[in-house]
Amino acid sequence: MEIRGPSGVVAGVDGSVSGNEAAEWAAREAERRGESLHLVHAVNTGTVTLSPRTGTTVTDLILREAAELLESVRSGLEAAHPGLRITGDVVPRDAAEAVLTAAEHAGVAVLGTRGHGGFASLLLGSVSLRVAAHAACPVVVVRGTEHPDGPVLVAVHDERDAAALRFGCETAARRGLAVRALHTWSPVVADVGRMAPMVDELGEESRLHEQLMLRTCDPVREEFPAVDVQTQQLTGGAAATVVEESRTAALVVMSRHQPAPRFGLRLATPVHAVLHHAQCPVAVVPV
Repeated sequence: MEIRGPSGVVAGVDGSVSGNEAAEWAAREAERRGESLHLVHAVNTGTVTLSPRTGTTVTDLILREAAELLESVRSGLEAAHPGLRITGDVVPRDAAEAVLTAAEHAGVAVLGTRGHGGFASLLLGSVSLRVAAHAACPVVVVRGTEHPDGPVLVAVHDERDAAALRFGCETAARRGLAVRALHTWSPVVADVGRMAPMVDELGEESRLHEQLMLRTCDPVREEFPAVDVQTQQLTGGAAATVVEESRTAALVVMSRHQPAPRFGLRLATPVHAVLHHAQCPVAVVPV
């Protein structure tokens, strides 16, 4: 089957528990956005087409079973969300590439943490990592427990993260939630023999970080006057702090600053760690 040009929300499905949870999350998000949901189910048939005698028959069987699985997922979502327009495609190719292609013009792509092909010991599957590393649109990895009344937690490192904050505000506005912009930093002064000067320098450092937050957050606040945007500074490692704060959040939002090689899994270390350990769904926003 050919991939149609989807719009709105794209979700990768594979029949796993994680994939089904992601599809349900994506359906709710599409409803909030007033957009359609497009399901992508990828199957790799390359290894079964080597034999000229059995290749075509086996491939047809795999594609038919895949279409039945997709239809089952779609029917369940349609029953739960009767007003939502849901389309779907079975794509005979690598799963990550299939989702990346489908999401080229989407508003957001949604995936679970690990599909049928993953090892139980892995916290996050390679498909989710690859899509989060390369997608042109924000990618949500559905994991942990979503706290529907909690804030949208946005990790802010510097002024480039205004795009992630804007995505967080858009999400919060649709749900009637607050946004908490969280900035973490580690003091650069370390001369314990100069306690009074160090206190002064720490105070100056804190003021500089506060100014950074104002420059980043104030313009976005003006764009979303109805959203309560709170700011917070904490000292410590970014990943560990965000993971801890995610325990009460509805969604964590982080930026992806640097494009990764096409076939790599590389993400910045804090983003990679949060995707593996967060206690709620995580959105990765390319900036």
